[in-house]
Amino acid sequence: MKKWLVLVVSLFIGISTGLFLGGTKADAISSYTTPVAMRGTWYGYDKEYGFWSKIHVTKHSFKYYGSPILKGRHLCVVRGHYHGHTLVAFQYRGHAAATDSYYFGKAIVNGHKRTALIMDRSTAMFHHRVKNYRVVK
Repeated sequence: MKKWLVLVVSLFIGISTGLFLGGTKADAISSYTTPVAMRGTWYGYDKEYGFWSKIHVTKHSFKYYGSPILKGRHLCVVRGHYHGHTLVAFQYRGHAAATDSYYFGKAIVNGHKRTALIMDRSTAMFHHRVKNYRVVK
């Protein structure tokens, strides 16, 4: 009986230690504030559909023109990783659906590489209207 008790206790200690030390790292992190570099008004031209997009980002709000504003306690900023880029998505707190994903990348404008806010890996957004660009993959 003692051997059985020792075996059960050691098994319990081994499992609980493994769960405590071997936890997994979360792929996404959420917060209430937007990244400093993303703040401001951004314009992007979607070449596939032929229309302009406009977003406005402040410390505690996100506005995609044509949809309701996300701000205050309703805003959840979710950060994740994709091929070496930090993706940022904005969503209502407590909801699974998110807006488009954004990351900083490079786009070629008039033969020069420029830093741009890339929306959904295809549309480059700048602080001014730029219609002719190519996203660097």
